[in-house]
Amino acid sequence: MLPVVTLVIYYGADEWDGPLSLREMYSDCDERILQYAADYHINLIAPAHMSDDEIDEFHTNFREVMKYIKYSKDKMKLGKMIDCDERFKNVERQAADVINAVTGTKIKYSGKGEKVNMCLAIQEMREESAIIGAIRAYQRMSLSQENAKQYIMEEYQKSEEEAEALLKEYWK
Repeated sequence: MLPVVTLVIYYGADEWDGPLSLREMYSDCDERILQYAADYHINLIAPAHMSDDEIDEFHTNFREVMKYIKYSKDKMKLGKMIDCDERFKNVERQAADVINAVTGTKIKYSGKGEKVNMCLAIQEMREESAIIGAIRAYQRMSLSQENAKQYIMEEYQKSEEEAEALLKEYWK
């Protein structure tokens, strides 16, 4: 007979603040009854409670998902970790989808291929954020879209068509 092990995976970046056993879930039960109730411990996997070494024990892209979640609220640490960790250059598409879904990140990647270079995707996100910031600055200063387009083309090596598409999308 093989034992059954139940794991609870918490995909939040915050600390787990829920109960860790059935007994902790019984808030207002009579102790005389509780003595007969079975108590089961919850085997919790929560990135905020784990060290990087513990997360590194996973041997699938679950490792990258958990690390990304762990650092998702600290953009500086997240960027440093992704830049330094070679495994983020070859993440399965499904893992990238999970990261997007659970962290609210809007990592863009092509529909081609089974692997995603998260380092490149994050770089592209950073560049797009900088371009959006520049577009908004040009708007606030009441400068023309033509000036913004020239800046985007020169500063970010975008073609005229790419710069126009960015302006069309983000000039509000």
